[in-house]
Amino acid sequence: MALEFGIFDSFDLARGGVGELLDDRLRFAQEVERLGFAHYHVTEHHGTPLSVCPSPNLFVAALSRLTSTMRLGTLVNVLPAYEPFRLAEEIATLDQLTHGRLDFGVGSGISPLELGILGVRGDQAREIYQETLTAVTNALRTGRMTHQGTLLRDYDAALSVLPVQSPYPQLWYASGSAVTAEWAAANGINFVTRWEDGAVAEVGTTFWTAWEKHRHDEGRLNPITGQPRFGISGPVVVAGSRAEAEDVFGRANELHEERLLHLWHEHDDHRLDGVFGTERVLAKGNGIIGTADSVRDEIVAQVEASAVNYLELKIIFGDIGLDAAVATARTITGHVAPAAREAADRAARRLGLRVE
Repeated sequence: MALEFGIFDSFDLARGGVGELLDDRLRFAQEVERLGFAHYHVTEHHGTPLSVCPSPNLFVAALSRLTSTMRLGTLVNVLPAYEPFRLAEEIATLDQLTHGRLDFGVGSGISPLELGILGVRGDQAREIYQETLTAVTNALRTGRMTHQGTLLRDYDAALSVLPVQSPYPQLWYASGSAVTAEWAAANGINFVTRWEDGAVAEVGTTFWTAWEKHRHDEGRLNPITGQPRFGISGPVVVAGSRAEAEDVFGRANELHEERLLHLWHEHDDHRLDGVFGTERVLAKGNGIIGTADSVRDEIVAQVEASAVNYLELKIIFGDIGLDAAVATARTITGHVAPAAREAADRAARRLGLRVE
């Protein structure tokens, strides 16, 4: 089980200007590609300082000109936010711009407040997502969107461009649900979740069991060759001491949490207060901080316990600057990755999985 490393980026507003932030992100992406990171994934949010790049496809297009080996994509495109035909053509174009390096993350969106801005009813988001996913993947596979709508309208038109990857770019999904993990694995879809105080181990067992059971099924939604990626996502901060790492992470996460809750608080909704607080994130193991050695040891323990073959790390967020983020990335590839890959191999052998 060849362990890969990727980056998760939400573009949350820092203390400086938006242009400076986006320029730093472009430089950061180039540097992590040079260091050997395999994926760079960006998220999508609207009407909130949680993201100052609300159209993630724009950033992917920019990165397509500045990178050559790293896979690029979304985690996720919020499908109810898109006109399906236009999205299908955008995804095909991005796959052409990246020369077949596009990852296509899909989801229904986690914020009804953001969806409301775009005119999408929260109680219809899941159904719109499912219908859009069907329409878009069928169009990318065949070159024509032929769809009889339920919540969407009817379509019968040829796409102006087709993707490089066949039948379409690799699909990705993010969730903490074992039921959703089973669906993703059965369909060959790459899946990212959180550690959640070790609950990921059960999700991993579900995922790999379903993958082995359905890996040769006809008609899978994501008919990839080889194993899908099953991964953990979370923030990582490396510093010279535990105390220094706590200080850096505390400040950065406080600002990130403020951005994350901004729209909710604007609507006087406090249901999520504390969910993403520093103490809770660290107590549940959803964030990993410390010295190079302690971060390595904790990542190794999580990889071996969960049988993941992918780590999606949030390294640049809050007020963490470019230089500090690059330093952490260097530690990950130079000091952490070798031991983590050995741990992934041990976990694969324990579960009887092929190392692909």
